[in-house]
Formats: sequence, C-alpha cells, structure tokens
Amino acid sequence: MAVSGNCWSAILLGIFFATANGIDIFLEWNVALDSTIKPAGFDQPVITINGMFPGPLINATTNDFVHVNVFNNLDEPLLFTWNGIQQRLNSWQDGVSGTNCPILPGTNWTYVFQTKDQIGSFFYFPSINYQKAAGGFGPIRVNNRDVIAVPFPKPEAEFDLLIGDWFYSDYKVTY
Repeated sequence: MAVSGNCWSAILLGIFFATANGIDIFLEWNVALDSTIKPAGFDQPVITINGMFPGPLINATTNDFVHVNVFNNLDEPLLFTWNGIQQRLNSWQDGVSGTNCPILPGTNWTYVFQTKDQIGSFFYFPSINYQKAAGGFGPIRVNNRDVIAVPFPKPEAEFDLLIGDWFYSDYKVTY
C-alpha cells in the first residue's frame, strides 16, 4: 500500500510537534521556617523549601511546563515570583502581590508556567514584605532544546551563585 504525499506531510508534522512540545515537570514544595540554619552566623528564622536553603534547583528545558505545588507552612501569607520567566497570557502565575492572591498559612497553591522561548539562568524568591531577606529563594535553569543550536559550546560544568542581603534580626521586625 502506497502512502500519499499528504499523509507523509501529516506524519512529519506530527513528529515535529511532538518533539517541539515540552514535558511536564511536577514539583512539591513544603515551605517552612528553620532556626537551625545560620547563614549569617547567628540565630534567626530562615525560610526553607523542603528543608533546604537555598531552595531546590528548577532545571527545565525550553517549552517545558513547570508545576510547583507550594504548601505554605509559615504563619503568614506567601507568594513566589519567578524572576525572568515570561508569564505569557497569564499573570496569575507571576507571584506578585496585586496580580496574585497570597497562599494563606496552612494552604497550598500550584503554580503552572511554561519556560517558553528563553534559555539561561533565572531565580525565584518570595515576594511579600521582607520574606526574600529570610531565604526561600533558589535557582532556575532553562536549557535549550536539542533542535535549537546555541552559538557556543556546552559548559563543562555549571553552578548557581545567589547573592543577597541578610538582616541581623528577624525579617518580620521593621524599623
């Protein structure tokens, strides 16, 4: 049985779109305070994600869909923003107060965003009040798909460098 030219075109388009679509990455984060971590050398609360400070790496590829189910175990509302990640057609995932309702204590929210048409290093952080000064931040890497060549060789190794200010007192204390 012979396959027509239109059929071959449909098969090739199907293969192209199957490889152009990203995968779904599912993450579950438990956000809490920890006073045993001493990033500045003294006792103070640190916002951790799954007990980690800094938070876990989000390692995605262009076109991937990232689902982050955040459980807020703090005693205050919480929002995360995904700095540098384009929020196309949906500001409800941006994590900025005013476009998002905060995640209330004892509840959860699942952020869903696509790492579309961008490669590089980004980061996330809590975006309410001074929570960023207490931790809760971490790295995001968006890699290129194999079908999109970059004009430089792949790095031999990668590491994440996150720099920020740290208070000497509890981040909830205002001056």
